[in-house]
Amino acid sequence: MQDFFYYMNGFSIYASSSPWFIFLCIAIGITYGYILYSKPTTLWSKRIHYLLAALRIILVSILVYLLFGPVIRYFDNTLEKPKVLFHVDNSASLKLISDSTQRQQWISILDKITNALNAEGIETATYTFDGAINNNQIIFNHTSTNLNQLLIEPKQEESGKNIVASILVTDGIYNVGMDPSITPSSKPIYTIGIGDTIDKKDVRLLSAVHNKLAFKGNEFPILVEFAQKGYNGATATIQLKQKGVVLAAKKITFPKSETQTPIEFRTSSEVVGIQHYVVEIIPLPGEFTTENNSQHVYIDIVDNKQKIVIAAPSPHPDIKAIVAALSAKENIEVSIFIPGITTYKPDNYSLIIFHHFPEGTLTGKKEFDLLLANKAPKWYIVGNQTSIPTFNQTNSLMQINVRSAQKDLVYGDLNPTFDRFVMPAGLQELLLSAPPLQSYFGDYKLKQDGITLLFQRVGRVVTTKPLLSISTNKETMVLAAEGIWQWRLHNQLTQQNTNTFDEFIQKCVQYISNQNDKRKFRVYPTVNDLQSGEHLYFEAELYNEIMERTYGTDIALQIKNESGKLFNFSFTTSVGNNRFEVKGLTEGVYHYSASATLNGKLEKSTGEFIIRKTSLEAQSIKADFNLLKTISAKSNGKFYLLNQTDALINELKNQKFKTLIRSKETLNEIINLPWILILLLALISGEWIIRKLKGGY
Repeated sequence: MQDFFYYMNGFSIYASSSPWFIFLCIAIGITYGYILYSKPTTLWSKRIHYLLAALRIILVSILVYLLFGPVIRYFDNTLEKPKVLFHVDNSASLKLISDSTQRQQWISILDKITNALNAEGIETATYTFDGAINNNQIIFNHTSTNLNQLLIEPKQEESGKNIVASILVTDGIYNVGMDPSITPSSKPIYTIGIGDTIDKKDVRLLSAVHNKLAFKGNEFPILVEFAQKGYNGATATIQLKQKGVVLAAKKITFPKSETQTPIEFRTSSEVVGIQHYVVEIIPLPGEFTTENNSQHVYIDIVDNKQKIVIAAPSPHPDIKAIVAALSAKENIEVSIFIPGITTYKPDNYSLIIFHHFPEGTLTGKKEFDLLLANKAPKWYIVGNQTSIPTFNQTNSLMQINVRSAQKDLVYGDLNPTFDRFVMPAGLQELLLSAPPLQSYFGDYKLKQDGITLLFQRVGRVVTTKPLLSISTNKETMVLAAEGIWQWRLHNQLTQQNTNTFDEFIQKCVQYISNQNDKRKFRVYPTVNDLQSGEHLYFEAELYNEIMERTYGTDIALQIKNESGKLFNFSFTTSVGNNRFEVKGLTEGVYHYSASATLNGKLEKSTGEFIIRKTSLEAQSIKADFNLLKTISAKSNGKFYLLNQTDALINELKNQKFKTLIRSKETLNEIINLPWILILLLALISGEWIIRKLKGGY
């Protein structure tokens, strides 16, 4: 059978049968009409007789044709004009090196190019780091510059449209993300350089390197890196301050090189909690800006370390991966006990990790029994050496019934309902592509109420078998497979770091090793270490006497900054809405206290958080036009200065960008069209009415 088209204006009729089939339908209609009207009648004239036969022939022919489902194909053609995207750098560094008149000149140039292109039938759209925006709404206040993102995201937003070119307006300075010149572009990128390529006379603090955590009473270092331009041989003073009080000061003399040798401050604190320090260079005469003369340092002062022991019958790569992940937390101390290799040291452990223990032999049984009797939470990792019968007896969370000696290769799949802590960004993507773990082939079930973080996935099939589970009383955690060291290596391979794996292990350990929280009222920030400009949300949890969630209680939230100023808020939780956003806070350390009345009793929840000042934009203020020239050259575009915008307009006009014709096609069966029903009714009704008027039946 061949396709058959009747082309008409804007639509065509399509049938899956041969065009000769239409003649067959007509023949059937004629045959039917002939049989019905072949006998002469005296009720009406020959002309009426032939008319009635024709109506019946047309009706039957159409009905037979409709039985084979012909469709009508509609064509909707639209013209899509070429479109040019403006990528405008609205970072704060441009505000530092310009005044309002200059910035208004930049906006006027954008308007000039936009109007010229629109007059040529070329559409335009302007994007900044804040997304799509009108030219007159651009504000140069973004706290970081990711030029690669500025080029890529608008193109993704406009994907599928007739994008013919991009115009990047920037000073060429980026402090976040990849080098924008290495990202390929299928369309030309024209760049307009703004800013100043001349070095400014300036002194700047590059960084203050420090530990995130220190212990009460212990001395800790703060390493200060700085640079200068135009102050060779000058003397400056660097101070370390806390709450406006100078703790230490050092005088430095700048040599000829731009980058200087770092200097070190050492200090200590007897106060537990987050301590805020400021390192600053006292401004020198003639500095272009003093925005980059200081760095803020936040150090968490703690009393002691959290001690964790890993007990195993033999060395294993999993152990090394776990130790590496936990070692990133300075308040965690990990020790390893392997019989015959290391010695068991009793201590006040906050978590005991059994890797392949119990393994069913007498080796290390005494120490294993001591660790098992310890009241600290336990984390079991099941592997080839694990004695499953002994494991089932000693752990209170999971029962494994092994069916055979065969091992399963299983992947981890996140439980979408798990909400006890926020999973690290990128974990789901990591699990989807990471190598499988090795587990016993058998049945897995939880002995008591537990929370499953990861389910076992075999191939593409997600099972209900738990892979990683935690008991609701937070006394036991079980990983029912071995080989997680491969996940850490895969994390390094795909993301060039192990942050996702490390954070996942840290959060699991932190959750199970913390004492079970029986408080009926809890309020806490979703993130307690933010950059200025990020959203600050508080989460609230309220429980009744049997620890069921309750809602509708008024909550008073009081936040105090370092100078003692109070900020008061109030909110009420509801089902599905336990969060409250706090706005208007600047950088610094904040202490909060929330209170609510439950069953006539005043309940309180306290804590602290940090809002860090972002100073990336003040670190580099010299424009990099060479980068812009490279971006344009690699994409077959061109670089222009502000006073060369007429040449840019002419270049774009001469490109003769083409308008695209977008054709949208829709199909509909003819039998579904209203006018077909009307036609059929008209044919039937017409024949019936004529016969009745002439005395027929």
